[in-house]
Amino acid sequence: MDKRIQELDVLRVLAMFFVITYHFGYEYAVAGLPCFNLFGTTVNFTFGNIAVTIFIALSGGLLYKRYGVLGCNQGESPLKTFYLKRAKAIYPPFWIVNLYIPFTMLRHYIADGNAFFLGHPLSILLTPIGFDGYFKVFGVDTYVFCGDWFVGAIVLLYLLYPLLACCYRKRPATTLIVLAVLYGLQFMLPERYDEVFNSYPVTLAFKFCIGFVLVENLERFRDWRIALASALVLAGLTFVDIPGRVNADTLGTVAAFALFAVVFYAAPYLLRFGLARGAVQKLAALSYCVFLIQHMGIVWAQIAFVGVFEKMGWDFTAWNVAALLACTLVFIIIAAWILKRVSDWSVDRISKFLSCKA
Repeated sequence: MDKRIQELDVLRVLAMFFVITYHFGYEYAVAGLPCFNLFGTTVNFTFGNIAVTIFIALSGGLLYKRYGVLGCNQGESPLKTFYLKRAKAIYPPFWIVNLYIPFTMLRHYIADGNAFFLGHPLSILLTPIGFDGYFKVFGVDTYVFCGDWFVGAIVLLYLLYPLLACCYRKRPATTLIVLAVLYGLQFMLPERYDEVFNSYPVTLAFKFCIGFVLVENLERFRDWRIALASALVLAGLTFVDIPGRVNADTLGTVAAFALFAVVFYAAPYLLRFGLARGAVQKLAALSYCVFLIQHMGIVWAQIAFVGVFEKMGWDFTAWNVAALLACTLVFIIIAAWILKRVSDWSVDRISKFLSCKA
C-alpha cells in the first residue's frame, strides 16, 4: 500500500471540524441562542458544503490512487473485494449507531401502539443500506437517525466508482467535461430545488472525479504561487457577495478546492510539530465516525446545556456558547472514539467467527 499522505489527513480533520461548527451554529440559531458565526455561513457558501465537498473529493482521489480501475482490464482488483472492503468500512459503525431505532420503535409501540411513527413501514428498509438520510433530503419520510445524507451519498459513489474510474482512465478530459456539462444543466431545474443541489448524483459524481485529478497532481500543490492564488480566491468568495444561483453549490465547491490547495501547501509546516502530527493522525482515523454522530451529538449536548443553564439561572451569550462549542467538540470526539473501538472489535470478532466456520 502507498505511504499515507499526511497532508490529506490535515484536510480531513479540518473538514471534520467544519461540519461540526456548521451544524452547531445552525442548531443554536434555530433554538434562538446567541452564537458567533464561526465557520458557519458566508455571503456565498456554507462551511458545511466545503466539508462535504472535501470529504467526497478525498474519498474519490484516495480510492483512485489505491485501486485505479476495477473491472475494465484483466489483472485488476476484483469488484467483489472492493465492495466488501467498502461495506466493511461503512456499515458496522453505521449499524451500531442505528441500533437506537428499533428501541425507539418499541418505545412508541408500547406508548401509543404505533411502531412506525416516522413514516411508511417500508421506508425502514432504507436504513440498513444507509439511504434513509439521502432520501429524506428529497422529501421522503424515513427513520434517519445518524449520518444525515452523507452515508447514502458516499455509498452511491462507491457503487458508481468502477464506472467512473474506468471512464476517467480511458478519457479523463471527456469524463470531466461531460460531468461538468451535466452539472451545469442542473441549473435549468426550478430554483426551488437549489437547496438540494449539492445532493444530486451528478453533483456528487463531479466532485468525486475532481478528487481523482487532485490526488493525481498533488505535487503541483506544493507551489507557493498556486497556494497564494487559491488563498485570494478563497478570501474573495468568503467576503465578496456574488449574486445568482451559482451560490447554491458552485461557489462553495470552488472555495472548497481553493481551501484544499492552501491547506495542502501549509500542512507540512504544521506537521513539523510532533504533537500536532500525532493529533492529526488520531483524529483523521475518527473522521467517518464523527460524521455519523456529530449532528445528534450537537443536539443532545444542546439539550443538556439548556437544562443546566435553566437550572442554574444562567443566560446564554455568544462567548459562553463558544465555550459550549469546545465542550461539544470534545464530547463528539470521545463518542466517535468509543464508536470506532466498538465497531472495530465487532468486525474483528465476526471475522474470526466466520474464519472458524470456514
